[in-house]
Amino acid sequence: MSQSTQIIGQRLKRLDARGKTTGETKFITDIKVENMLHAAPVYSKVAYGKLLGINTDVVENDPDFVAFFSAKDIPGENQVGVILEDQPLIAENIVRYVGDSVGILVANTAEAAQRLSKLVSVKIEAFTPIFSIDESRDAKENLIHDTNLACQHQVKRGDPEKAFAEAVHVIEARFETPFQEHYYLEPQGCIAFVTPAGGIEILGSIQCPFYVQKAVAKALDIPFSKIRVEQAPTGGAFGGKEDIPSETCTRAALAALILNRPIKMVYNRITDIQLTSKRHPFQMHYKVGVSKTGKLLAAKIKLEENAGAYATLSSVVSYRSAMQALGPYVIDNISVESNSYYTNLPPTGAFRGFGSPQAAFGHERMMDVIATELDMDPIELRLINIVKLDTHTLTGHHLKSSVGAEETLKTAADACDWNHREMSQDERWKTGYGVSLIHYGNCLGAAGWFMDGSGVKIKLHRDGSISVAFGLIEMGQGALTVVQQMTAEALGVEPGRITVLPTDTDQVPDSGPSVASRNVVMTGNAIRNAAAKLLPVLKEAAAELMQCDLNEIVLEQGKISNIRNSEMLSFSELSNYLYLSNRPMDVLGWWHVPELDYDAENGTGEAYFTYSYATQIARVKIDTYTGRVMVDKIWASHDVGKAINPAGLEAQIEGGTAQGIGWALTENFKVVEGEVVTDNLTTYLLPTALDVGEIESILVEDPEPEGPWGAKGIGEPAIIPTAAAIANAVSNALGQSVAQIPIIPEHILEMVGD
Repeated sequence: MSQSTQIIGQRLKRLDARGKTTGETKFITDIKVENMLHAAPVYSKVAYGKLLGINTDVVENDPDFVAFFSAKDIPGENQVGVILEDQPLIAENIVRYVGDSVGILVANTAEAAQRLSKLVSVKIEAFTPIFSIDESRDAKENLIHDTNLACQHQVKRGDPEKAFAEAVHVIEARFETPFQEHYYLEPQGCIAFVTPAGGIEILGSIQCPFYVQKAVAKALDIPFSKIRVEQAPTGGAFGGKEDIPSETCTRAALAALILNRPIKMVYNRITDIQLTSKRHPFQMHYKVGVSKTGKLLAAKIKLEENAGAYATLSSVVSYRSAMQALGPYVIDNISVESNSYYTNLPPTGAFRGFGSPQAAFGHERMMDVIATELDMDPIELRLINIVKLDTHTLTGHHLKSSVGAEETLKTAADACDWNHREMSQDERWKTGYGVSLIHYGNCLGAAGWFMDGSGVKIKLHRDGSISVAFGLIEMGQGALTVVQQMTAEALGVEPGRITVLPTDTDQVPDSGPSVASRNVVMTGNAIRNAAAKLLPVLKEAAAELMQCDLNEIVLEQGKISNIRNSEMLSFSELSNYLYLSNRPMDVLGWWHVPELDYDAENGTGEAYFTYSYATQIARVKIDTYTGRVMVDKIWASHDVGKAINPAGLEAQIEGGTAQGIGWALTENFKVVEGEVVTDNLTTYLLPTALDVGEIESILVEDPEPEGPWGAKGIGEPAIIPTAAAIANAVSNALGQSVAQIPIIPEHILEMVGD
């Protein structure tokens, strides 16, 4: 039985497009439940201190007040840390940032819950807070946890000191990157219910339903089997709904359990920005030794990250940034230290790229600094050192397939006509070009290999329709459409025959988090595994019904044919025959990342099973009178393995690039004494359509043998090169090195002087 190969690669329309453009899609704020109450967090307004008491007298006489719950009301373990058990669900003794929740206020309306939560009196004995990486690293007392070091990772290969001694040039530089706020359009929100059997059901705007299931089970002391988590339509996430929903959903579930009523909790924008996790700020020091011809010989790199009050996903960020600290270049002698430090600021956790955009800013600025020192063309320097087939990454991973780095660099350079680029340098306006080249490890990598599996359930109905449930989620990236597309391809049917179900922990096994650009790779391979189980059943039934041999059956575009006599059978007829003959009509598919050969102590070997590669070239124009930087155009070439839906890939590239432009130029996140002061769109400036400029997407297809139909991830690579490309372009235009972002007008005016 063979299947069509025409569905993969088609530009199918998004399944969720109509509902989201017409307003028919119901988000958490649109959903009401009978007998529902509303909750809001009560949180610390002090950055660091001892919790002495909470007084609710002033709110208890309000007619809308229902209840207040604190840490003493938690029946299970007061712990919600995602990786490290360092974060209480509700602070009990110590508060560690402005936003640390000390309780939950429940009221009859959402307005009342938010109003009354601000009136609860919280008495705190303030300690001296720590806000910077340097303060945290150097502190000898007043530690935020048992230690201020949240986590650390390293890479140790070769003999860097010996190689430095042999280098013709030894070049050093320091770079910094800032916080970034996710600013998803839909804030954090969920509804928690108590089931008649005493279990919990949760409907939420979430990225990782299985994380929430685990958190609720731990805090409420309820078995996983009694906890069902369903993802509601989610209005954006970008990593910001990986760790935080474990907090919000579990707190709402606690209130629901105690009151035995549905509880809805939706943050307002200011609360969301103050309480939730951000992108880690980095400070980075690079020391690189190179030969006379520009060959990288040795590197010593120190990455330091601001973890905020709790570790959340810092361990993943520290790991990934270390594994990619010098980019897709061949180097045999390298030392990388990546350390995350606690501070009394909002936690920093998952954000599109997981430390890779910060590391890319460091290594791609460093490559341009080296090129300037050697008076070399930046692309020529990269081509001398770039990874190719049968070379090794900085961790020593031997690359044997799907290495499209060089092709992305060359196609981007050709598209922008790099060798004939025009450099306008009049008195006021300066034009510059910058290139940035990256690699990105697909899926969770060696550090998260134990949980890097994913499942789907495909169900064939009597009428020939098909439903598919998958363990990862749709958060705006187009997952529903590619799941439909891959299922249709795997089964040899039309996409319109398939309904993709909302993600639900009762439907599929724990499939890990929807992060690390793993959705297409994991779900696609699980679909292929399920299809491999279902297709023989279909084939056997078709041969029986058509009275022919198994090898004479062909299934294509929903039609079953006998190649011997051209007899045809519709898919609906075959499905009904399966039903009448009592054959199985649903099947579970599963796929796990291949085992990796990795040395955790030294950070060497196969850090990931495969890598996506990308090059972005930015052209900027700078107004030296006002300091404004304008992105005129970005050429974005991405090795995607195989394009499942090219339209979706291009949309991801455009969206990620726009987000990278914001981080590089406009998103100037500010905190004063632990309080976020850029807490709305008048103070935290997201890029508009006028700020983004033209984006030219170039798809490079170098298939990955382990990927479904050769596909690799794109969601996070889309943002990773952007800030570095822009910073390199600004440095090129002004003839001065940009060492930090955002590149705001004040910085430009300082650089150009009078």
